Amino acid sequence: MSRFNVKKVAGLGAGVMGAQIAAHLVNVKVPVILFDLPAKEGDKNGIVTKAIANLKKLKPSPIGVAEDADLIQAANYEEHLKLLKECDLVIEAIAERMDWKLDLYKKSAPFSPAHTVLASNTSGLGINKLAEVLPEELRHRFCGVHFFNPPRYMHLAELIPAKSTDADVLEGLETFLTTTLGKGVVYAKDT
Repeated sequence: MSRFNVKKVAGLGAGVMGAQIAAHLVNVKVPVILFDLPAKEGDKNGIVTKAIANLKKLKPSPIGVAEDADLIQAANYEEHLKLLKECDLVIEAIAERMDWKLDLYKKSAPFSPAHTVLASNTSGLGINKLAEVLPEELRHRFCGVHFFNPPRYMHLAELIPAKSTDADVLEGLETFLTTTLGKGVVYAKDT
């Protein structure tokens, strides 16, 4: 990986952390496609649409300029996984359930292009265990990136390499986190 250039990010999970990570990205004008489950009634992107609207109501505000929420594109796992092909970075931030994460990785992995970095925002599950479900060709581009809540205001982010993560992937992601997102990065072990 000569240079990790992030033009677009996919956020998997529009809960508290997923939506606020998306907000922090659009604060620095990085477009985000934010995914969640399809809504059972009405617009299938309703869960994400509601999460984006809620960003404007939170205090302290996770978004610097309310209109920047428009840079977040709503998507759902049923209809839009092909949009992952447009993304340079995919950050998964769904509930801390190993079975749900593994299922989502299996569904989304076929849509990840060869250059895309995959990261989990998990704070409690093993990165190496999560990596095991990925196809072999994706494992070297997978790691943990743990943002602290609220992402806009907490300076620190942890990078957690899996045994299979390439050093240049970590270096590129660290550079993005520090120079674009203004984070202080510490490396953590997979415990």
